[in-house]
Amino acid sequence: MKTIAIACVLILCFSTCKKDETALLVQRWRFVAIDMPGVKTFLRETGAAGDGDAITFQKFFLDNKLVLRKDSSFDLVLMKQYIHGKWKFDADRKELLLEDASYNKLNMQFSTDTVEPYQLHLATDEFAIDKIIKRHIDDKNGFNYLQHKQYYQFFLEAEDERFADAADDLYSKENNLWRIKPNHSETAAEIKERVLNHLQFWELLFHDAAEHERDYVSYNWFSSPIVIATNGTILQFYEEAKSEWDQNFYDSVQAKAGYDLLIKCFSQKIKYLQHTGKYERNEDIVKQLRSNLINATKNQQKL
Repeated sequence: MKTIAIACVLILCFSTCKKDETALLVQRWRFVAIDMPGVKTFLRETGAAGDGDAITFQKFFLDNKLVLRKDSSFDLVLMKQYIHGKWKFDADRKELLLEDASYNKLNMQFSTDTVEPYQLHLATDEFAIDKIIKRHIDDKNGFNYLQHKQYYQFFLEAEDERFADAADDLYSKENNLWRIKPNHSETAAEIKERVLNHLQFWELLFHDAAEHERDYVSYNWFSSPIVIATNGTILQFYEEAKSEWDQNFYDSVQAKAGYDLLIKCFSQKIKYLQHTGKYERNEDIVKQLRSNLINATKNQQKL
């Protein structure tokens, strides 16, 4: 009887550990570092003078996050790629599967080397990472140093930040519908909603920074033809933004239609608030861009 009791206790403990490990995954995680073959070359080539390894990693993965939610949905931003979908965890095999809900089907599988309350280590292979890198690589972002590696181990840390309403969360599906590729050809109204959602994202970016008194706003975790700087606001030429912008739409024709709507955002002169904080000023700029688009397309809605 004593042997049976001990065995039952061990089984119960093992089951509890597996359950606890799954529960620990439900968290907002930020990427902080990576290990891979050639990591020293990556650090040397991408780091700025005077920056140590930790600072180089921090700059590279700035605002790259994995949000695993209780309802089994997830939001991932990794090297400019946003993925939303459902996540599953196989506790026996220690594997985390992220199933992409978009037309891209960028499903990702990670082995969980470490799952602790404030630390998460995820490992994956060349196939998973290369399919993301090739979509966003350019001459400046350093993604080329991550291509074609035998393995990747990502180091993540838990965040304390929480959002009661998905509308306030920059990483929620509600604020990133604009970059979830549709699986069907969209109507003019749907394309317009996609562009308006993009402007909503921009607006929340600055509203969030002002409300939480953030030290900075990072632009390296998403791509947009809109450029908002201290000296003004412009729209990039379509040819400059095409490779990234087109990925948000069903095809290049609809992407161009979306870009043409962005042009209407600049149909009226933008006024810049004086004697206010930079985040409040930039939020107001985006509100004006959105208002310009809505006003410029009113007649089209009536036809």
